[in-house]
Amino acid sequence: MYLAQTSTLQTQAPFYVNILQDIISSKNLQNKADIDTAITEASEIAKGEKNIFAIDNNHYFLVTTLISKYKDKLLAFQNDSINNEVYSEILELLR
Repeated sequence: MYLAQTSTLQTQAPFYVNILQDIISSKNLQNKADIDTAITEASEIAKGEKNIFAIDNNHYFLVTTLISKYKDKLLAFQNDSINNEVYSEILELLR
């Protein structure tokens, strides 16, 4: 099980790091809506408003990573507060 988690982290994290870097630098905002959806879903799960089994499989790694490493921030999170500071904090978690 540990090897699978390490493998997922090594393959998925760089993917999200690149997307977040592009969003922060405004180079490519194509995936911004997907990232915002994942952040919102993670917040809803952390607050008990949504079941983790109902999340989009495309965002599973990011959502579960946020819940495990960013839960305190997610609990205080408001949907309208997704900004570059949030993206930067998540970027640091994934590095």
